[in-house]
Amino acid sequence: MPTMAEIVNSFSWSRSRDNTFQECRRKYYYHYYGSWGGWDATAGEEVRRLYVLKQLSSRQQWAGRVAHDAIEMAFHAFADGRDIPVEPFVADVIARMRGDWRSSKAGRYRDEPKTPALFEHEYAVDLKPEVWQALSKNVATCLRNFFRLPLLATIRKTASEHWSIEHWSKVFDFEGTAVWVAPDFGFWTDEGRLALVDWKTGAANGAAAAFQLGCYALYANEVLGVPPVKVDLYEANLREPRVTQLQWDDARLQQIKEQVRLSVRSMKAYLVDPEANVAVPADFEKTEDLRICRWCNFRAVCRPEL
Repeated sequence: MPTMAEIVNSFSWSRSRDNTFQECRRKYYYHYYGSWGGWDATAGEEVRRLYVLKQLSSRQQWAGRVAHDAIEMAFHAFADGRDIPVEPFVADVIARMRGDWRSSKAGRYRDEPKTPALFEHEYAVDLKPEVWQALSKNVATCLRNFFRLPLLATIRKTASEHWSIEHWSKVFDFEGTAVWVAPDFGFWTDEGRLALVDWKTGAANGAAAAFQLGCYALYANEVLGVPPVKVDLYEANLREPRVTQLQWDDARLQQIKEQVRLSVRSMKAYLVDPEANVAVPADFEKTEDLRICRWCNFRAVCRPEL
């Protein structure tokens, strides 16, 4: 087992890392470099602070994660051959949300950064109770819709040993860079096709969703050796509910590869030592868009005047 001191901050790529990089270079620095090592009790005060801030979720991100975790639990139950009574299941998830909310409100995350930590609590955003109620209502709606989806009925007709709930390899080598791609769910259809599913609980964002599903196609090709022509990609919007099926082809896969290559190159261009993955904060400019700053986890450190 490596000790804490031996854990190395090596460069890797993911779609969320790319998102952060596009949004604000300084935020990217804080998230992937400045906060590194902050889990350690002996970490310096500033590093520790950045690490705690890095763990914050907006209420929408938190709700999305709650729904994703609940769906994962449901699939484990289905795989064990158990049926799930929907309403008690939903009630249990909402009760857990309340516990998370209380833990965050009490600021427990400041001592235990891996516990639920909400941006709205850290920055004392004044929200009416109705806003929080709407959030839990949305989670409940998404879960009820999930259980009613024709796609779920299709999945449950296939043998559960052909499912991937979260055990397929998530990181792979792409042209010398470690790439993280984690499909929410995957299964082999009765026709021998690979289906990869992305559960969505928020408003639709076409371009971002297409890039994410394109990364799934890349994952299928690189890790599982399945060409795009044999892959079905599903974007399952649980709020609507609406399932959109996308097909990929070799030409579109080449575009995804090019997009990943370009992103990797741009990120590495900011490093003082790309080989050792060393970054200096002054090299990472702050965004000029103050709307981004207002909802940034690192606002207190970066733009305290806001």
